[in-house]
Amino acid sequence: MRILTRFIMFRFLGNFWLLFALLFVFAVSIDVLVQWEVFVDAATRLLTAAGGTGRAGFLATLKLVVEFHSPRVFQFYQYMMPLVALGAMGFTASAMLRHREFVAMLAAGMSMQKITWPFLLGMLVLCGLQLANQEIMLPRLATRLLMEHSQLVTGVSASWALPLAPDASGTLIHAARFDPATQSLVGIYAVVREGGAVRARIEAPRGTWSAERGGWVLEKGIESTTARPGDSPTAARSSVIERRPADFLKTDLDPTTLSLRRNMLQAHMLSLRQIGELLEAGTFDQSALRRIAVGRFSSLAIALLVLVISLPFFAMREPRPILGQAVLCAGVGLPLLLTAMIFIALPVGAVTPTVGVLTPVILLLPIAAWRFATMKT
Repeated sequence: MRILTRFIMFRFLGNFWLLFALLFVFAVSIDVLVQWEVFVDAATRLLTAAGGTGRAGFLATLKLVVEFHSPRVFQFYQYMMPLVALGAMGFTASAMLRHREFVAMLAAGMSMQKITWPFLLGMLVLCGLQLANQEIMLPRLATRLLMEHSQLVTGVSASWALPLAPDASGTLIHAARFDPATQSLVGIYAVVREGGAVRARIEAPRGTWSAERGGWVLEKGIESTTARPGDSPTAARSSVIERRPADFLKTDLDPTTLSLRRNMLQAHMLSLRQIGELLEAGTFDQSALRRIAVGRFSSLAIALLVLVISLPFFAMREPRPILGQAVLCAGVGLPLLLTAMIFIALPVGAVTPTVGVLTPVILLLPIAAWRFATMKT
């Protein structure tokens, strides 16, 4: 049984990686065809900046395509792993059904449940890789994955203006521009409040984030203390009673939090440690962070359960038409998988994030147990 287990599991994993590679190449090809001129123009500008002349050659453009899309293989794995695993199971099990391999193993005295164990072991391997991908690779590549085609030349995410944003202590911070590449703010204006009343205003042309000190190191900062209980960036400054240099602004609005408030997609690329730090800081939507953290494990459980539910369409002791079984598998497995994933991603009324995210797992668990237990053997 050990030899058969390895053989079926490696066959399943081999089909998974083949199907995954084909889908990824197809997706990249579509993007390159649509954005070819953008890649060529970006390569030309890079060659011109390096002292070259003329239009970019094919190799220079191809190199830019590889640099832009190569990190996206990890993001593609994050989103497509459950779907590709379901397809790989279908290809592997349908081939075994067509060549009567299930019949041969049943005749050797093996139960159908034991025959399908290699698929579950292979799925556990893919789930382990998914966890490693989400905890190690995606956090490191988040900046590159958020790049758009318009940022091919700069190689970094674009900067943006920071509207008046409150931190956990009530301080309001505004900046003319936030640059995620250098983790710096330009044109800083902060209103420091105590108990709802304004204590001081802080202005600085530039500030750089310091993780050690937990705040922004200011360049040529000025702190103005006011006697008036209220203030705004456009208010008159007749009440300023003291102006003194300020070299530091303590706040929990770090670059990660600022980026998350602009692009929620980055939250799905954080590690569990980073999510825990944001939960402790309390500067971001707590329910959304909990939904992402719990959903990370719930999505893996759903992928495994849907695989178990779909296996009996092919793990059969008598021959059946392959096309009909494939249609049944797709008609049941795909809607279950997509509906469960959508349910995880979207908040549900007054239901707590943990309960809402685990609900699909709770509903699919008895169905998967029933399907696995009732396979004819």
